[in-house]
Amino acid sequence: MRFFLTLICCILCRSIEAKQETFSLDRLTEFYDNFTCKEKQVLARAHLTGGCVAFWVSTEGNDAGPGTKEQPFLTLQRARDAVRALPSSAFKDQDVYVYIEEGTYRLEDPLVLTAIDSGRHGHDVVYSAAPKKDPIISGAIQVVDWSLYDGMLGIYRAKIGAYNSRQLYVNGNRAVRAQTTLYPAGFLPSWTDGGIDYIITSLNPGAWQDPTLWQNPQEIEAVIVTQWKMMRVPLNSINSSSPVSGLITLQDPAWSNSNVYLDKATGKPGEWSFWQVTWFENSYQFLTQAGQWYLDPSGGWLYYIPLPGEDINSADVELPILETLIVGQGTLDEPLHNIRFEGLTFSYATWLGPSGSNGYVSDQSGQLLIGPGHSTNIIGHDQYVVPTPGNLPFTFASNIVFYGNIFQHLGAVGLQFGLGSRNNTIFGNLFTDISSSAIELGGATLMDSHPTHPSYILKNNTITNNLIRSVAKEYVDAAGIFVGFTQNTVISHNTIVDVPWSGIAIGWGWGLLDVGSFPGLLNAFSGEWGNFDSPTPNSGCQILNNRIHSFLNILWDGGAIYTTGQQGPSLSEGLRIEGNVASGKRPSGGGNTFYTDGGSRYINVLSNASYDNPIGITFYGPYPRIGDPFFLFYPLYYLQNGAPYGSDSGGCVTYGDINYADNYWLQAPLPANIVSYNDFYHTLFGFYPYNAMGFFAICPYTNNGVSYPVNLTYSDNHLISSPSEISNQVLLNAGVFERLPTIPESLWVLP
Repeated sequence: MRFFLTLICCILCRSIEAKQETFSLDRLTEFYDNFTCKEKQVLARAHLTGGCVAFWVSTEGNDAGPGTKEQPFLTLQRARDAVRALPSSAFKDQDVYVYIEEGTYRLEDPLVLTAIDSGRHGHDVVYSAAPKKDPIISGAIQVVDWSLYDGMLGIYRAKIGAYNSRQLYVNGNRAVRAQTTLYPAGFLPSWTDGGIDYIITSLNPGAWQDPTLWQNPQEIEAVIVTQWKMMRVPLNSINSSSPVSGLITLQDPAWSNSNVYLDKATGKPGEWSFWQVTWFENSYQFLTQAGQWYLDPSGGWLYYIPLPGEDINSADVELPILETLIVGQGTLDEPLHNIRFEGLTFSYATWLGPSGSNGYVSDQSGQLLIGPGHSTNIIGHDQYVVPTPGNLPFTFASNIVFYGNIFQHLGAVGLQFGLGSRNNTIFGNLFTDISSSAIELGGATLMDSHPTHPSYILKNNTITNNLIRSVAKEYVDAAGIFVGFTQNTVISHNTIVDVPWSGIAIGWGWGLLDVGSFPGLLNAFSGEWGNFDSPTPNSGCQILNNRIHSFLNILWDGGAIYTTGQQGPSLSEGLRIEGNVASGKRPSGGGNTFYTDGGSRYINVLSNASYDNPIGITFYGPYPRIGDPFFLFYPLYYLQNGAPYGSDSGGCVTYGDINYADNYWLQAPLPANIVSYNDFYHTLFGFYPYNAMGFFAICPYTNNGVSYPVNLTYSDNHLISSPSEISNQVLLNAGVFERLPTIPESLWVLP
């Protein structure tokens, strides 16, 4: 009784200070974590807890000091070392805290944590914002001392020296790296010629219509965005064969890797390779619009055109220069464990990998082709990929908690857990303005799919109650959350808003990595990626009660929730997709709301809702403009534009064994159009893609008399025409169930 009386008194006092905010008993533990060390010591003397050991960090601190509240440390590294030096007995009955005061902590090097930085005796090391403070952990330098460089174009510049970055932020907003207009005329990628042929044309603006005048060509990138893929390939040279034409060569291995996907009929790079330029990026000549920037690394100058009304000399201009902010480096024998991060803001980190000769050649969802030696194929996917790195990467890490933090303005994957990561929790965080995925859990390498040691397997990790908004800003093929090969992963009660491709993607391999090697891709054959006697780790994963809004905003052939490969050894031990609500797909974006793609097997799809997700279309880029010198020479992929594509459920060469029950979907106009859409496909391609329940099987596959997908079972599903017909319980359960005060209320509002 004394325990509860004392704790309630503390809560009442704190409630008065918080202007009568009320707390439930369910939040007592969370509330206790916000107490200062002194308050915890008071409770300890009342025999309520084991006390507290704490170090303090301040932007006005001194690493030579003792690290107390009155004489704090200056750097996180010094605080880490102080925790590291504690005797094991310091953890016997308590957690150890590192409190970080208000301010921006500009890291010169990442904070690296290894096994010796772990908590002990089952207690945690907690890196926490000091009470009522909002510290920022930054990997950027602040850019000052701007001067007008070109009065006609309004270009300012500042000297930054020997720094490089792929991002720039002005007053908290991501600026646009200088680029051409979309689909520039007079450029034709040519596999035979070994580069991009060009002919100068007045259809392009005069500032950059002549490629021979582009400065620093090896810093320039040719970009293609098509279907579910994105590639960025750095140029090598610009050679003229006449005053108006020539050849742009590109760097290897990026150029070769971007052309490994061949057309089955021609044997040449096809619609999934680099057949079209969507835009060129990163040249001073492309700097023509307000809000654009260009960095010249050879001269050390940063150029920027301010937005109307923007005073660049009073603006907060941040140039990220670090590629990682915090690194968790456990090992197989000595994992990192028992660390918590609470109430911190992680901002401003870059990723320079795509600026090198590998470029950014994505197979799918940020899984990349790196290095030479990738064989050509006609299936659109490569077996040997590596993940986009994280700005906060962790490997062989267990019992790591990220609670109530903000991840923003990051240049790679925000938070990444790799091999050997177990029992970690990502709860109540905000992820926004991130170049790739917000969260990546597990990968798609052979060590992920068929690990040589059981401790490599990722298991029992939880991603819950997070707000993920406006991510994959630079690498638009990435999913909001990507999960590779894992066991017992729970993704629940997250709100995901504004993603260019899929909201959540889970699994890999399209059946080719599963026992039996199911060929879950067009033109694939069983055994193409090898024959495996053991199953992948996938089992027991759950995607529950998430709210996904505004997806497929740029690409097509994705969904709100996307799966591939076998998800377990049986339906009962497979993937559970339940209680999710998806809406607001880009109307023209072809895709399936709940997309069980190639090889997907053993999935329960239960009590989900889909509305405002009309059938989209295929789109391979616009027709070349009339007057384009290469008008008659472009591949005719454009002829595939405009075909109806997608449904609320579907996939390409799906295996099957999927149970659909009590879902709310197939809203108008789909039921009325199934017949006409089926007739369209049958007339042109000879098959009917929609079954009677609306499953969109765009890639029919039959083997030994068996037509796939098999064993699709439907029961008690509901056809709806508006959200009002959806069960209120489904709508109430979906999304974030606790809105943390650290996240502005305006960000929770769906557009």
